[in-house]
Amino acid sequence: MGSISINVSNSTRKRVAQLGFMAPKIIYSICLVICFILLNGCANTNSGINKQDSLSTVRAPIEGIWTGEFDIGGKGPYDFTAVHIDGKAYAFSQRAKAMCVGTVKLDGENYISKYLLFELDGGPFDWATITGKFKEDNKIASHFVTLNGGDTGALNLAYNQIYDLPSSLTQTHGNWSYTDKEGLITEFFIEEVGTLIGRDSDGCEFLGYLEIINPAYNAYQVKVEVTACDSVDGEYEGVSFMANEQLNMHIANENYGLFFAFGPKIEGE
Repeated sequence: MGSISINVSNSTRKRVAQLGFMAPKIIYSICLVICFILLNGCANTNSGINKQDSLSTVRAPIEGIWTGEFDIGGKGPYDFTAVHIDGKAYAFSQRAKAMCVGTVKLDGENYISKYLLFELDGGPFDWATITGKFKEDNKIASHFVTLNGGDTGALNLAYNQIYDLPSSLTQTHGNWSYTDKEGLITEFFIEEVGTLIGRDSDGCEFLGYLEIINPAYNAYQVKVEVTACDSVDGEYEGVSFMANEQLNMHIANENYGLFFAFGPKIEGE
């Protein structure tokens, strides 16, 4: 299992609830929500990833799974994994405990991405603009700046060939489990047709589905409704991909970003 603290803890819920009563935070949160809506709207006016434009086996240069490192004001390095599909971008960093949702585009060799930043398993706290150059060896050299914090740094990414593996609902079928650092257990059962049902040890319930975006590539669209989970309740969407028999899943709405690193559930546990 990984070491990311990804699931929704009671302490996180209480902290977010307390922040909600602070007027300056409310105003800033409204701005972040607007940014979230704009970022998602720019990529696709429909809520999901545009699968109709994804059926070609020829990969667009910016598409795929990208992994690398970034620094903040010279401090780091921090890991960074991003998934780019049809103009949308989802990313996470285990060490920085952050998740990002936004847009990405390539104009010639010029790369630009705009992200709303979430605490990993938490609410939005800032947004960032990333600009740089796309190189012929499938690498991206870029820099970022955050709006609220004013943080700057370098971000270097390389194309990860795990994206070239084909996707199939057969691979995702079965029982999946994740235990975070605090001992919170989240379990999903995914059926052969992609529908999923889940529950965590705090009593939060999950219902949704995975859907193949393009069978030639290793990525799935995810939609999940969370219930019985206090302020975390709501409808979420995002992406998932397989890596070394692990099912990585990151989903978000305007209030929360959730990341899961599932491994196959061992029978009898």
